[in-house]
Amino acid sequence: MMGKPNFKKTNKSIEKFNKIVNAAAKIFREKGYKEATLEDIANEVGMLKGSLYYYIEKKDDLLYAVVERPLSEMTENLKVIVNSADSPSVKLEKALKSHILSFEKYQSELFVWISIEWFKSEFGGEIATVGDEYDRLFRKIIIEGIKKEEFRSDLDPKLLTFAIFGVYNYMQRWYSPDNKYTFDEISKQFNAFVLQGVWKKS
Repeated sequence: MMGKPNFKKTNKSIEKFNKIVNAAAKIFREKGYKEATLEDIANEVGMLKGSLYYYIEKKDDLLYAVVERPLSEMTENLKVIVNSADSPSVKLEKALKSHILSFEKYQSELFVWISIEWFKSEFGGEIATVGDEYDRLFRKIIIEGIKKEEFRSDLDPKLLTFAIFGVYNYMQRWYSPDNKYTFDEISKQFNAFVLQGVWKKS
């Protein structure tokens, strides 16, 4: 496994670096990772291509930064939910809502995560590790719900997690503000669909 990229950031450069990562996410989504160039990203930020090398060494560095940022934040948020004293049902509802909110906050970044073959990049192993942790935490909620008999005992935690991500992550294919669905509306409908499907019938 390769080591993580060594970004050249100081306190004064963090704001600029974040702008570069935002621009990279936008360009990767619009053009695709293979077709996007560092010059495209530099132009989006309003700087010379050569100036990017103050922050990164290559395009793969930016792919890692684009994907790692939301995944790390989502994973930390999910850890808080999993480790709370809430019931499994409440944990699952909060986890699903957090997933939707993350999509709202990081639309381009999560589009890159879901759509682009990042696993073929130099840092694909590191990115996969973060994603695997997120998956594991989601399954932990399902397993707890089954053990406490809040969720149906015939559910396979791994398959159910795949199904949940399939429904929620497909949003990157169809979501647009022009659809006139708010994230709150989507969250309520999707959450009801999942929760009603997993609850143990009394």
